[in-house]
Amino acid sequence: MAVAVASLAAVTLFGAYGWQPAAVDGYRSAYEDSYLDTPQARFHYSKTGSGSPVVLVAGGAQWLYSYRDTIPALAREHTVYAVDLPGQGYTTVKGDFAYDIPAMARALGSFLDAAGLTTVSLVGHSWGGAWSLYYAEHNPARVDRLVLLDSPGLDKPLASQTALFSVPIVGELAVKLMGRADFEKSLRTAFAHQDRVTAEAVDETWHWMSRPDKREAFVRLVRTQDYKATDAGLPHLRARALVIWGQADQWLPAAYAEEYGRRIPDATVKIVPGAGHNVHEDAPEQVNPLLSAFLKS
Repeated sequence: MAVAVASLAAVTLFGAYGWQPAAVDGYRSAYEDSYLDTPQARFHYSKTGSGSPVVLVAGGAQWLYSYRDTIPALAREHTVYAVDLPGQGYTTVKGDFAYDIPAMARALGSFLDAAGLTTVSLVGHSWGGAWSLYYAEHNPARVDRLVLLDSPGLDKPLASQTALFSVPIVGELAVKLMGRADFEKSLRTAFAHQDRVTAEAVDETWHWMSRPDKREAFVRLVRTQDYKATDAGLPHLRARALVIWGQADQWLPAAYAEEYGRRIPDATVKIVPGAGHNVHEDAPEQVNPLLSAFLKS
């Protein structure tokens, strides 16, 4: 019995920390675009349109592809930058990286520096909203407007969908055993309109998410997102703020949006009926006009 238990433990530990699943090979995305090198990372990003700069930051296990319907709408009046932060899309880190909220905010700042952007409007979805919020709280002179799309940042319990990945060994095994079908199942919980979760929408993210470094980064992100600091800074936020939330969000309740509205000075809150967590993808026809009106006002 002791030998069997020891063997099982050894196999489990090897699976969690030694074995690496094969990544999707040979996929070429039409959305791969430009790169900027900084001491922290080689950032993948896109730049579209002309006018005042707006920077879009995607959420966890997402990348700039998630803004495919947002970019054209905003590029009519703005220069729109969509950037993959560490752990997202085609961006690669240089050396060790912490993946906590301050580190992600610093990475955002290093991208803005490399792009030559001094003052911007930030739009962040989910984790990307929390990173953008922290950056705006600590760099008030560089952010004039901030949009939070179904974003954590309150000192509240984490989304239950990520709880499994926070458990040592179990989380490593879960992320390595995750396949395309598992990823699709999770992605579908972020949408109320299931027809929006097309094969392309799954493949465009799964092909890079399947890579060992991205799986590892996702686990580290799950375990390092501490919202006490972002929560404490809410009353002092100087940027004009718009909070947009999907009323049918299964990840974070729409009540969070109302709390943001009470605690961020002069914040505007918009609840989008019948939309899920990925509100900008799930209901672009409702969200894009809200973004356009706020960013040009």
